[in-house]
Amino acid sequence: MEKRSMIDAYRRRDVHPLSLLIITFTYIFVVASFHSYAFVELIPLSLYPLAMIVFYHLSIRHIKNILLASLPFITAIGVSQLFFIDERISFFHWHIEAGWLAFTTLVIKNTLAILAATVLFLTIPIEQLAGALLSLRIPRLLVIQLLLTYRYIFLFLEEANRLRQAYMLRAPHHRAMKLSVWGSLVGHLLLRTFERAERVYEAMTLRGFSIQRMHIKIKRWTTKEMIYTFVVVGLFIAYRLVVI
Repeated sequence: MEKRSMIDAYRRRDVHPLSLLIITFTYIFVVASFHSYAFVELIPLSLYPLAMIVFYHLSIRHIKNILLASLPFITAIGVSQLFFIDERISFFHWHIEAGWLAFTTLVIKNTLAILAATVLFLTIPIEQLAGALLSLRIPRLLVIQLLLTYRYIFLFLEEANRLRQAYMLRAPHHRAMKLSVWGSLVGHLLLRTFERAERVYEAMTLRGFSIQRMHIKIKRWTTKEMIYTFVVVGLFIAYRLVVI
């Protein structure tokens, strides 16, 4: 619950969710469209997430934790470049292994995409994002699934924290969980989360919850916000077309 309140604290600037959603997806698409060795070309694109972090006064520590959590997955994917690319290329005045350059580029691409997505989720409430998705004609059932999944993430984190606290109380001399107990803990965590999710759904149903009657507010997209969105999106596309 503390994390949710911290996230809500960031959302104090009134930016239309549809604008930020379109800008973020365009940004991620532009970042992903660069070739495998576009290390230098990606550097100017880092200005967008950095500017948004400064503008919204987002917590560097919070964002750093998100990046660190994603780093093992990014590294695992990027390491494959070292095995499948076996050539040397010229990079400015040096001849280097192409695999390492592709690995670095992939890490930067993923980092920029995660930063942009983090800024989006930290600055726009999930209910408003759902409204923006509906205005883009995304199926209602899919949007509601996204909303419920987002809610259940916090239940999952709460259960994980409880399991961790229980383990540390039973093993006070351990500084971290042993690898040998990770398997059973993950199994228990999934079972406890499923049971909790069922209880929450039953409580929602008893209070009259229905997917058909669930109301999602769609904010009006003004001309000023449209112009802002098209200008930013146009800048990203222009940069991609200029830097080939």
